[in-house]
Amino acid sequence: MAALASGCATKAALPEPPPVFAAAEQAGGAAATADEAAIEAEWVATFATPELTGFVGEAVGANPFLRAARERARAARDRARGIAGDWLPDLNLNLFTSRTETPVAGSNDRIRADLTTSELSTTWEADLWGRVLDRTRARFADSRAANADLAGARLSIAGQTARAWIDLVQSRQLLALAREDLAQRERALEITDRRYASGLINALSVRTARSQVASARAQEAASADALLQASRRLQALLARYPDGTLQTEAELAALPPITAAGAPADLLARRPDVAAAEARLDAAGLRASEARKAILPRLTLSAGASGAGDGLRDVTDVDSLVTQVLAGLALPLFNGGALRAEARASGADARAAAASYVETAIGAWREVEETLSADGAFAIRERELASAADEAREAQKLAERQYASGLVTIFELIDAYTRRIDAERGLIQARASRASNRVTYHVALGGGASTGGLSAPEKTRENDR
Repeated sequence: MAALASGCATKAALPEPPPVFAAAEQAGGAAATADEAAIEAEWVATFATPELTGFVGEAVGANPFLRAARERARAARDRARGIAGDWLPDLNLNLFTSRTETPVAGSNDRIRADLTTSELSTTWEADLWGRVLDRTRARFADSRAANADLAGARLSIAGQTARAWIDLVQSRQLLALAREDLAQRERALEITDRRYASGLINALSVRTARSQVASARAQEAASADALLQASRRLQALLARYPDGTLQTEAELAALPPITAAGAPADLLARRPDVAAAEARLDAAGLRASEARKAILPRLTLSAGASGAGDGLRDVTDVDSLVTQVLAGLALPLFNGGALRAEARASGADARAAAASYVETAIGAWREVEETLSADGAFAIRERELASAADEAREAQKLAERQYASGLVTIFELIDAYTRRIDAERGLIQARASRASNRVTYHVALGGGASTGGLSAPEKTRENDR
């Protein structure tokens, strides 16, 4: 790992990645390529929904978590710039004014004397061993980590917003399905009541039909509440008041198969969380080096000038200033082992940062592998459930006609209803799950971290904020 060159030895090391992702190779065909052409930086547009693009743009600009990350990055940048002052001499100016009144013996008069003094001092430490340089570089590494955290937060908020929008679409479709199911079961109850009144069936069929209507009403209520919850989650990400009034009429676009995911080795250069972990590893190694060098002698140069007089003109007269120049060499001899303990602790922190880097990198590979393999499974599930839903709808129509003619029982009709609803619900959930997995795939690839997966105009609007 390149960051280990900062001065931290560790046994932690990354495993050797394959040339392509294993899940992509197992899928075969074009998905096995390591080409990065299909890695979309502006992945939000691939869902072909202007509504989603607008929501993501709003979240990237208004989400409070992202705003906090942006301010933390600014604070880290300013602190890094401030630490560079350790390379320059300190310059301090002090002005003092005093007045003394002395009584005159035998009279009411008092002798008044005004005295003004000035002190100008400067101190500079010669960085003999590079300790100050290590501290400065560590602070700039902190700034790089904060900037990477900001990019990661931007990408995370974009992904959360996209998934929340998908959940909202899914909840709306499930509510519509629940209402359709309720209407159909109410029609079945009407037919059952008429047949019971004609003496064609017994009371068991009537009570069973009523039970099915009540269950459908309960499912409708649960689906309506799920829609409100999904709406509130999206509103919270948009920094709106979560009153549940946000609605969507959009549909989920058909998704093509994933054709490329790049090379695992290249993923580490795109992922902002890996970049942040690497910067923190760099900073930890530099601080360990600084702690070791704190035991070494320090050479300090200082100079001062002072003056005194009745007024400001006297104390600023260059010819009357008293000047002195000092050079000192300080070597810590005894401090209860504090410096050596800090050096050992900083080394342990650096080794922990190295282990965290490896964990983050392996986690990044795992996320991409999981989304690649899951996409194929979701595609099969969506295709088969679509077929099952088509067959279930035709079976329900046939069961309804036969029940109205008295050829099948209420139980067979209920079974047809249940199979169709289960297939329709499964299809809706499969499409939403695949869309959510596709969002996770784009986020896992780290594409579009600088814009949140938006296009250049959206990035411009964010920077204008």
